Amino acid sequence: MNNYFHNKYIVILFALLFVCSCKPEKQQQKEKQEESNVSEKEIDTSTVLLKYNETLFILPSPHQITLQIEKNNIDFNKNLLNSVESYKRYNTNFKQALNIGVYGSDLGYMNAYERGSDGVSYLSVIKRLSDDLGIRGAVDGHKFKKIEENMENQDSLIYYMSSIYQSIDSYLKRNSRREIGALIIAGGWIESVYLLSHAAIESNNNTLINRLGEQKQPLNNLIELLSSYYYDSEKYTNLIDSLVDLAYEYDGIISNYYYKKPQVYPDKQLTVIQSETNMVISEYHLRTISKKIEQIRNKIIE
Repeated sequence: MNNYFHNKYIVILFALLFVCSCKPEKQQQKEKQEESNVSEKEIDTSTVLLKYNETLFILPSPHQITLQIEKNNIDFNKNLLNSVESYKRYNTNFKQALNIGVYGSDLGYMNAYERGSDGVSYLSVIKRLSDDLGIRGAVDGHKFKKIEENMENQDSLIYYMSSIYQSIDSYLKRNSRREIGALIIAGGWIESVYLLSHAAIESNNNTLINRLGEQKQPLNNLIELLSSYYYDSEKYTNLIDSLVDLAYEYDGIISNYYYKKPQVYPDKQLTVIQSETNMVISEYHLRTISKKIEQIRNKIIE
């Protein structure tokens, strides 16, 4: 599988609510120019590159995972998504942040199947949870409006969500609320891997099984990202412990790495990593990993 590392865009497929505000004409012209330049080559949908406490973490973006499901001709399954009615139960910052990530991945899943019109209600729920978290002012309303207008345009939707994430990430860091960002990322990864594991089990598709096996290192990265919050509360402790338990199952997977020279495009500030990894997963580990991911995910959305 090819992975793309682009230092201009950090992509995670969720959207948050923002306060509508007027902008100077110069800024509006700049955004219009950016919109006209949106193209597939400019947008990295494969990884999320994060820097926490001077440490870099790489995770696959939810879009990368859900797009793999769609590309392998797996039927869309609305029943796998978290119900929009469930948000009413999320009355703590912990649950609200995790489920912003969950709903964001669900939105990405719908977008991969070109069901953007169905995603409006999910965008509305993300907006409400963002209000509850007190991060409404992180991004202005212009970009939120653009997301609503581009629900059926996959590339444009990715672009605006990428821009929003950058703004949210900066906002949380400025306000010393990095744990919220970490939880959003965790919820997004868990939900997208839940969708992937379900598709892999149902279809017995080798490509999807391989993609599921490739989540071993991203899982370790996620555990490390969350580890500094281990003693903050019992909720963090239980979440991290469940991820560590999942990581033990991943230790039973054999990976064969094949190095290929990367391609570098200096003019685009882009490096394409062409190395490949082949995963050897037993039926036992496949089903055990899938079951444990589902248990973690169900605990988050309950």
